[in-house]
Amino acid sequence: MVRDLNGGARQDPMLDGFEEVPAASNYASTTVLRQGAVAMTRTGVTEPWGTVGSERRTESLGSYGVLLETPISMRLERTDDSFVMSTTYTHAGEPETYTRELQGADWVQDIEPDLMTVGFFVSRNAAVTFSNASLTLSEANTQPRPATPEQVTPVDFNLRAPERSGTTDYPFAATATYSGTVDISVDGTAVAQGLEISPESELQRQIELPVGTSTVAATYSPAAGPDLSPITRSVQVTVREFHHDDPLIVSPEGSPEGNGTAESPLDIMTAIEHVIPGQAVELLEGTYQPSSTIRINPAYAGTEEAPKTLTAREGAEVIIDGRSAISEIMRADADHWVISHLELTRAAGNGMRSSGSHNVFDSMVFSYNGGTGFQLSGSGDPEEWPAHNLVTNSTAHDNRDPADINADGFAAKLGVGPGNVFRGNVAHHNIDDGWDLYNRTDEGPNFPVVMEDNIAHHNGQLSDGYNADSNVGTGFKVGGEGLPVDHVLTGNLAYANNLDGFSDNFNPGQIQLTNNTAVDNKRFNFIFRTNPYFEPHEQGVFRNNLSVFTTDRARADQISGDVDSSNILFTGTESRAEGGKRLVFPRDFVSLEQPDGHARAEDGSLIFGEFAQPTFRSILADGGTDGDHIGAITPTPHPSGKR
Repeated sequence: MVRDLNGGARQDPMLDGFEEVPAASNYASTTVLRQGAVAMTRTGVTEPWGTVGSERRTESLGSYGVLLETPISMRLERTDDSFVMSTTYTHAGEPETYTRELQGADWVQDIEPDLMTVGFFVSRNAAVTFSNASLTLSEANTQPRPATPEQVTPVDFNLRAPERSGTTDYPFAATATYSGTVDISVDGTAVAQGLEISPESELQRQIELPVGTSTVAATYSPAAGPDLSPITRSVQVTVREFHHDDPLIVSPEGSPEGNGTAESPLDIMTAIEHVIPGQAVELLEGTYQPSSTIRINPAYAGTEEAPKTLTAREGAEVIIDGRSAISEIMRADADHWVISHLELTRAAGNGMRSSGSHNVFDSMVFSYNGGTGFQLSGSGDPEEWPAHNLVTNSTAHDNRDPADINADGFAAKLGVGPGNVFRGNVAHHNIDDGWDLYNRTDEGPNFPVVMEDNIAHHNGQLSDGYNADSNVGTGFKVGGEGLPVDHVLTGNLAYANNLDGFSDNFNPGQIQLTNNTAVDNKRFNFIFRTNPYFEPHEQGVFRNNLSVFTTDRARADQISGDVDSSNILFTGTESRAEGGKRLVFPRDFVSLEQPDGHARAEDGSLIFGEFAQPTFRSILADGGTDGDHIGAITPTPHPSGKR
């Protein structure tokens, strides 16, 4: 390997749990362990922890894949104008050499012009032996790499126009990369002309369509850009009107030919494609077994004033079963939907994945899926990432991927926009983490996520006891790749997770943790690491947090940030106020016996119960900032009614 800069020195001695700072080894781990020897390049890096928009490329260096106990000769050469990477294999007879080249010998002079780091490293989850290593130096006449030409945005025009509609008042929408005008026709007859469009906003227009099938065409005439040629896009639309005053009814036996009533129900997809803004799709009780992913495409969006709803009929138990045969049970990529009271189970991958915005996911269950239960992820530019979604009163449990390392309960990662909130949810017995807010340097930092009044317990194992002895599974894991993101966590409870309760996962941002409780997590209750690129005062702000261990194998909490005496943290032997003398004992709680589960009120809101609940006599009842309680759970009331 060669790097421009190797970063700050690690802690010495290295503390348990700090081994992966910085976490760039994830790149090699996920590449080499899948492909074997590769030439991996990462260019465009201008910050020591990585740069948003940097480019990573991998090219195979041989066709043998991952080889164990087999020597490989490797060579890295820097010429005056490039880097040359090669591997030579001798295990199959005559030597075979594979070579890849990266143009530009000065890629490693962007941060540190005069020095570079050359050496070896091992990615996570791998062990390697190096031998017969040598370094040869020679005079250099480094040539500057050719300037990268400025990228020109191509002229493009796209429709967000559904192929099905439940009303003749059709919601046409389109986007363009340059300003211009748009003409719209229906079956060749003009219905709108000269509509202005710009790259800053979507063109939206209601047009009248007949019942039945017709062709909607739009011609875009760009006013700027490298090519001013008109672009025409078209979509064939089928309008089928149902009743609009009542919900569309769906049943496991419903069909596209139904009328959307209880007596003549529809199938799920037909209802989703024909429900109008402000109307609901209601699923009758039963187990649904779709043959493919239920997709709510962006063209089928609701509106801010009138969202669309997909829910179980009142009192109905609705299970959508993927039978481990479909990759995802549901894709919610449209905006302005309310999806509630459904259980999504046994997908081969995610139970639900969403890239939409302004949606509400309420009282859902994500169980026994082959990937993460619920995942919020986007793609493209950050302004296109999912934003302003609320996930509330939902449960994710027993989600397990084949590798036993990736399936979380809930995830908001790999491209997450602003304003997303998780409130009142429970993640338990997922094979990896309860929550994962991971981001990669490639995409850049996620926007902050708000997490309020959630519970994560027994993650890293399943409810049948499988994997109970593992060392993976964090309750709330809130970062990745060393990028600073200022997530906000308030009133959350993490206990009995197989790794950590609350973890920064190498996120050095100003994470705000207020009134959270962690009890008896296997490694750390709280681990928020020092970072070689950021000072503690630039990192998290911690107030009114509580850490308790009832076992003798506990580790002291590790927190780098603004930590005051309102926090009761574990020192390795006791729970004590930071810098103070206040101690917490078992008698400060109603119970420290882990519950079998957590009840919900009639409205679906989470009832925390007596576990880790402070008594009114405890210093936890009013020892926090401005007399607030410490920890996630409201103390028992004082008999006199006083605080």
